Amino acid sequence: MAKFTHETDIYGYCILRNEDLDAIHEATLDLMENYGLQIHGKEALDIYAGAGCEVDYENDRVKFPRSLVIDSIEACPAEFTLCGRDPKNDTVVGGKRVAYKNFGTGVFIMDPYTHQVRETTKQDLCDVARFCDSMEECDVFSIAVTAGDVNQKVRSLHEAEAVLNNLTKNFAHDLEGVKNTKRFIDMAAAIQGGYDKLRERPIITMGACPNSPLEINENETSIIKLSAEYGLPIDILSMGLCGGTTPATLAGTLVCTNAEILGGIVLAQIINKGNPILYGTSTTIMDMKTAQSPVGAPEHAMCGAAVGQIGHYYGIPTNVGGT
Repeated sequence: MAKFTHETDIYGYCILRNEDLDAIHEATLDLMENYGLQIHGKEALDIYAGAGCEVDYENDRVKFPRSLVIDSIEACPAEFTLCGRDPKNDTVVGGKRVAYKNFGTGVFIMDPYTHQVRETTKQDLCDVARFCDSMEECDVFSIAVTAGDVNQKVRSLHEAEAVLNNLTKNFAHDLEGVKNTKRFIDMAAAIQGGYDKLRERPIITMGACPNSPLEINENETSIIKLSAEYGLPIDILSMGLCGGTTPATLAGTLVCTNAEILGGIVLAQIINKGNPILYGTSTTIMDMKTAQSPVGAPEHAMCGAAVGQIGHYYGIPTNVGGT
């Protein structure tokens, strides 16, 4: 598969030149090799060390050989299928293909019957899942609203139950904790008829979010490890805030978030070479007045366009958040 390519027929909104892509890539390799990432979880640190990374166990810092990062990028499939529970809803991602997923996760909803704003419930999630399942324009479903009326320690499993019973498309789900993640995989395997069947047709896509700047916590390394062991697609998605958790410049933010995502990709590819990966971002600016994340800001679209170009450059399908 072609990697590190410059497109000669570029369409759409592009803000990076070919030399910009080369510069971001080189700066990222320098950052990962000489400064490294803060990565937590002894199991993950041991895996990195075994693959040739320089690991400082006392400070949870990992420095990455350039060759390992490049090999991991090249191991990622250039395209793969996000399988639906019903095969007619399979979605191939990669290349010039564009697929659509709903945004999430809302905690309030305007009740369609009373028109009052209230906290969302598990039943709301069931209803929204069925709604998105019926929309031809929606290819993949993620948690649109949260189940605020259940035991929050196992909320993600209640949400999984709600969605899996009301969806025939691919289900992208972010979880907390190894136990709940394993239980979610068990649920999907039961639906598919076993873990081997789930590996053949993964109807779920796992999610892992690094913490900007330059950190992957133990919850996320554990999810990446477990997901790769089962051969499930993993969406490694950074949500840096320009001027807040990442540099104020777009170039600096792209280098920072690129290093975070590649750090997760390396872990997945060490464990299961060829594991399908989505290179993800929902990066935007930080609102300096409120310290919030304005997903409707123009800079959000700029970051998304840049990440799309980086994905084509690396030959890895991308997932870009936005409104």
